[in-house]
Amino acid sequence: MAEYRRCLAEFSAEGLEDGLRVAYVCSDGAEAAREDLADLSGRDRLLAAGALHVLSARDAYGTGGPVDPERVVAFFAAATEQALADGFGGLAVSADATKLVGTPAAQDAFARYEFLVDRYMASHPLWALCGYGLELGNDTVTEFALLHAPGPPNEAPARMFGCADGAIGLAGQFDPGGVAALGRVLPRLRTADGVTLVVDMADVEYLDHRLLLMLDGYARRSRVAVSLRSAPPFASASTPACPAAGRCATAAPATATPAAR
Repeated sequence: MAEYRRCLAEFSAEGLEDGLRVAYVCSDGAEAAREDLADLSGRDRLLAAGALHVLSARDAYGTGGPVDPERVVAFFAAATEQALADGFGGLAVSADATKLVGTPAAQDAFARYEFLVDRYMASHPLWALCGYGLELGNDTVTEFALLHAPGPPNEAPARMFGCADGAIGLAGQFDPGGVAALGRVLPRLRTADGVTLVVDMADVEYLDHRLLLMLDGYARRSRVAVSLRSAPPFASASTPACPAAGRCATAAPATATPAAR
């Protein structure tokens, strides 16, 4: 808990320095929220001035059960627009999401939300810090650490994020562990909807053949076309030039726009 509060205070202070409104989503009431924010300098003054908001988890995420991903994105989009209207540069929001991902169904829904909010954040001034308790287990924590754009505060070696144009962005190093985590997360996102799923690899620093095999297997099982954008040369040589249903193919490079996290 001490480490989480330290990260929360640092993230909030950085947001304030950047001219953002800071919001903390808490499920345990106002007093618990104040305790979690105890390391933030000027906490009470910031609350009184409206630069720091405490949001109810019920309002943000719903009343129980798996979240409605689209509704939660709309909630934070509205909060971002309100921050802009109030004269701030955007919104920096943080939350401990441990209680929201306690079941497989809840994890599926929250993974979908993480991906959709990344798409929104790629072109809007919203930044976020998500906390996940180690009691969820290593696989679950690894999967949700993967679901964030590169850069602080996310230090996971492999990352997946939503791009503004709807593509999936990959970044970092996809060793066998990262490939396995991606393979568990990808089916949860429900991103393809019968059309070509574009995977942007411009920010991938390391990968081996396992990543290509995993994506090809996903394409075949889901019967969707997966197009690799900005793939490294050896990947281009290993996959066809034109995607078809159930196939993984390469495409012309384009610039990915990662979400701000």
